[in-house]
Amino acid sequence: MNEFSDQISAYFSHVPMRPLVLLGAGIVVAGIYEIFTRKRRTEAAEEFRSAILSTLSGLYPEPTNWPRSIDTYLRARLPVMHEIIEDFRSNVRQQDIPAYNRDWDNYQEFCRNEITDDKCIAAETNPGRESDPKKTFHQLVSNLLRHAD
Repeated sequence: MNEFSDQISAYFSHVPMRPLVLLGAGIVVAGIYEIFTRKRRTEAAEEFRSAILSTLSGLYPEPTNWPRSIDTYLRARLPVMHEIIEDFRSNVRQQDIPAYNRDWDNYQEFCRNEITDDKCIAAETNPGRESDPKKTFHQLVSNLLRHAD
């Protein structure tokens, strides 16, 4: 055991310390950067989640205040949602951006073309025969929010 410790101490006595100090400093800087990046992403995710929940309050997570003319109501909120989505895009991992874009496109398509009061009423009067727009809406918003996890 002493032989190994003697070899290690001899190595450090002959090797210049500057490269080792630089390596250590680089590791410390990388660690601090990683902590900062994780904290920033966590804060952005919380802000993203709260912005969407406040924009869609009464509709998500539970439809407690489902308005009449839901299509008009949701279309009026699309510019605000678009801004929220664009602001958060830089915090989405690069490999997840195609799924993020797809989820946003699906949400927009649903709000512009697929949800109407008539479809909501038909789903309530004929459960099982008609697809429920409220459930679809819930799933689309959940898909957007999963990117903040």
